[in-house]
Amino acid sequence: MTDKWYDPISERWIAPRETRLRPTAPAASANHVLELEKTIEVQRIWRALVDCCAGD
Repeated sequence: MTDKWYDPISERWIAPRETRLRPTAPAASANHVLELEKTIEVQRIWRALVDCCAGD
């Protein structure tokens, strides 16, 4: 599977930006982990949707 996804509006393949991790305080780090998990889940759903639509 590729790390790129197709954007039908711009009609081009999009490569994800690299995630940059920076040192944070422990409390902020816990929130960062939750946000990162949400981002990963959204990306997984988006890729599944794109894969589904690309099969047509």
